Amino acid sequence: MLQIAITDDHTLFRKSLKMLINSFENMEVILEAANGIELLERLETRIPDILLLDLQMPEMDGFDTCVKVKEKYPGIKILVLTLLNESETIKKVVKMGVQGYFTKNTPPSELENAIWNLKDDGFYFENSLAVAIEEILNNSTSTIERSQKIRFTERELEIIMLTAKGLKAKEIADTLFISAKTVNAHKQNIQQKYDFDSMMSAIIYCIHQNIINLTDISQKLS
Repeated sequence: MLQIAITDDHTLFRKSLKMLINSFENMEVILEAANGIELLERLETRIPDILLLDLQMPEMDGFDTCVKVKEKYPGIKILVLTLLNESETIKKVVKMGVQGYFTKNTPPSELENAIWNLKDDGFYFENSLAVAIEEILNNSTSTIERSQKIRFTERELEIIMLTAKGLKAKEIADTLFISAKTVNAHKQNIQQKYDFDSMMSAIIYCIHQNIINLTDISQKLS
């Protein structure tokens, strides 16, 4: 059972979202919070797999909350769920290492798919944000600095490419005729071996180094 936390200061939205997620197969909301301070208190007793995080909250907003959660609980995957859709806001949270970004008008089916993608050590951004994400990736000044260009193995590049296209671990496994467990092991190895904080960082690096084309991301986002 995939365990979910929701942090949003609007009670009605938070309760409605909880009901929606609990209706998804093999998902359960295990804790709710109205702001970052309340979330950090509740994380001391229960740790979710995925956190759905609003950005605009009183006392401690989503930006500060994201930093704190990443510091104390790096294993929690964060999916930002907000009304904000400006490129600068998206760019800011991407740099923080979030695994997903959605606006609050996201269709329920897309949200369910996104949560499962995050569970598979992937990432997911709302389809309607394709243009903004492409702009960020194309114009980002945060290229990962390396003393030497990384030479990925053929298998590593296949994993990165298919992840960029939005395939889940099981779908990548079926494509490459390996197990999903092996796919996840490759993802973890890519991050640890080359010191990436996420698979998205690996993908961004490959785009900046012209190892893969931006269209590989666009196919996933469009």
